[in-house]
Amino acid sequence: MSLAALRDRAHGESTAAVRRTLARVLFGDRYGRLLFCCALCLFGLVWRTDVFINDTYTLANGLYSLTNGEVGLTDAAYGPGLETPGAYPVSDGLVARNYGAIVLAVPFWALLEALTAVASLRVALVGLWCLTLLAAVIQLDGLVDTDGVVLGGGLAVLALFVSNVALARSLPTDATHLYALQLFHMTVAAFAPVLLYRLLSRLSTRRVALAAAVVLVLGTPLSLWAPVPKRHAITTTVVLGVAYTLYRSRTEPDGALFNTERSFRALAYALVGLYAWVHAPEALLLLVVLFAVDFPTAVDNSVRTLAVVTSAFVLSLLPFVLTNVVVTGSPITPPRLLNRGAEFGASSGVRGGSGGGTSLLAPLTSLLSPVLSLTRPFRLLARELIAGVTVFRSTPDVVYHTLVRSGDAAAALDVSGQESVNLTVLESAPVLGALAGGIPAVWRNRRGITTAQRRSATTAVDLFAVLTVVTVALLYANRLPLHAQVTVRYLFPVYPLGVYLLVRLPVVRETLDTHWRLFAWATAVTTFIGGQLLVVVVFWTVAGLGEAFQLHALLALATALPLAVWALFGRSDGVFGRAGAILLAAPTALTALFVLVVAVEYYPIGDSQFLPTVRAAAELLDLL
Repeated sequence: MSLAALRDRAHGESTAAVRRTLARVLFGDRYGRLLFCCALCLFGLVWRTDVFINDTYTLANGLYSLTNGEVGLTDAAYGPGLETPGAYPVSDGLVARNYGAIVLAVPFWALLEALTAVASLRVALVGLWCLTLLAAVIQLDGLVDTDGVVLGGGLAVLALFVSNVALARSLPTDATHLYALQLFHMTVAAFAPVLLYRLLSRLSTRRVALAAAVVLVLGTPLSLWAPVPKRHAITTTVVLGVAYTLYRSRTEPDGALFNTERSFRALAYALVGLYAWVHAPEALLLLVVLFAVDFPTAVDNSVRTLAVVTSAFVLSLLPFVLTNVVVTGSPITPPRLLNRGAEFGASSGVRGGSGGGTSLLAPLTSLLSPVLSLTRPFRLLARELIAGVTVFRSTPDVVYHTLVRSGDAAAALDVSGQESVNLTVLESAPVLGALAGGIPAVWRNRRGITTAQRRSATTAVDLFAVLTVVTVALLYANRLPLHAQVTVRYLFPVYPLGVYLLVRLPVVRETLDTHWRLFAWATAVTTFIGGQLLVVVVFWTVAGLGEAFQLHALLALATALPLAVWALFGRSDGVFGRAGAILLAAPTALTALFVLVVAVEYYPIGDSQFLPTVRAAAELLDLL
């Protein structure tokens, strides 16, 4: 063999090794890759290539301005004008409030521009979707013993591609900034089930982890919001990423070259710092919760460890700080807080007396000013949490209408006189009714936990999940419920962490482990057969969008109640276990059906479904 051939072979082997390492870091194993591809395909199925919420106009205009070399909003390429929700005034114009998502979407915009130059954008994107589906088929082939998976799956994918191309309409090529934002958010959201699977596969069995990932994707509104350029999909991935790295920071042995536990611990804080670039208030809340859980339960809080963790967090804040300096002129004031500057100022000053008292306090005011400025975000967060506690104590009916029951079909109007399209947390994800099983679990552990249990990795992640759910609910309690929030999207971290917590319950975990086949078949049957019945009921008996949403709410509660009763009794053996698998599958499938009907029929947004076959199905339903 010649020297050139040996060199090419070595280069190919090194490239393959790098590719395998990257795949292992991002997805873990073949199951992780399968989950990622399947999630992306599902998100593409419900993707609408238009604006669902007015805030998107600002982000799209921000990306348009950035790709033209401007930081501020310059032209209203999208929407009725520049003064849309999420645009805030500065001295020389308007700026967008979320530059993290805007900057990170630039590579996707560049890819779309390249595709536009060489092919029809619609056909190219449909081709990418079909290739992702084919990749899922290939991953599945390596996991099952059945012959012909690739052949049969490949033929099905080819048929889907041909049918979508045959029905395709041209996709506007002047909206690539919007598509780039949507693709970025879907890609980030597709890592959420991967992270949940990788976390739970270490805590339990692979079957339980896969079932939990399915519940997250189908049984929560993740698929509904993944294609929407809002922070919610990013938040899901971030909180699960922090939970995963927090667990690994307590279970990994030291490597030959570096301290693996220390590295994962630093990565947890780095994820929070990067998330501040997207949504600073929630990142601050996650930082406080992570700190409160991490340091008391950590085995090593040495100076070296704290230095590494602090350095990683500070470095992760650089994009956030630099953006703030450029846009607002202050390193700690993100764009989304510009409209609350007066409120901050009112709460951050030191009030003195008049005359000579003011002059006496002037040196003290100057001395405390930097401290007050740095602690202002924490004081604001504390004030919001206290306000949330007040809401829970003084107006429990508001909490009830946010978490449990939204309204009734006979009076499907909200306070503004418009049709109410708000489902509560339980109505949006009725599978979370199984969390009622936490009551007997807490009762059994009422005498406390040992020191070893308190410092365990599972305890740390459990505490992080519980505290995040509670504090997020308190943070937004003073603002909820709102009109047209659809699925209480402000409390979105509740959904992924709620799925994690319900799988941590012994009764749910043992049921999914033992009866996973029954769970899978019951989910499929409820989705495909129950979905047809649901469509008939909705389109022949329901009048108005508000009543349709209330029908979904009643069906969700009808499945959540028996699930909660089963979880309370805590039986997973025999007939109880089989019943539990069916009770877990029914609400999971109902949420998946709700998301599909919302995307296809309730909010078609001018027949803007990404896949032409989905649009054709929506048009057929309209004819019926």
